[in-house]
Amino acid sequence: MKWFIKCLKQYADFEGRARRKEYWWYWLIYLVISVVLMIGYLIPVVKMAIANPSGEINEMEMLRAMLGNPFLIVWLLFYLATLIPGIAVTVRRLHDIGKSGWWYLLPLGGSVAGSIGELFSETSVAISLALIAAFIGILFLVWMFTDSQPEANQWGPNPKEPNPTTK
Repeated sequence: MKWFIKCLKQYADFEGRARRKEYWWYWLIYLVISVVLMIGYLIPVVKMAIANPSGEINEMEMLRAMLGNPFLIVWLLFYLATLIPGIAVTVRRLHDIGKSGWWYLLPLGGSVAGSIGELFSETSVAISLALIAAFIGILFLVWMFTDSQPEANQWGPNPKEPNPTTK
């Protein structure tokens, strides 16, 4: 939990470096909290489905139950509160392995390529764009698991060093 709080304290700090432990603990805690909130959000939907075994659910009642659920507001507030720290810790993680923070946009490009690929059903273009998106996702994942550069780099000292010295 200390790594998650550390990232929240460094709310919009895109400078410096973040080690793997900081990055992965932040995202693990983010995922756990999001899942808990989404389960709370989906409980009314599940209750409606159980109450109507015939499968006929009034769509307006379902919409009211979903929009009136306080978990939706809490989840949206949580998402908005953690959006910037999540981007910042990812940029700092990229700095830690010697990459510019602008590489953060690479998965966005992969996502766009995958979405465009969905427009071309059953064609080589769709398959090619899906493969590009998958490659970008795997590359980014490998980068996030890559160990820190052992020495100081242009973004600062190695955060693993007990008493990092500045350049």
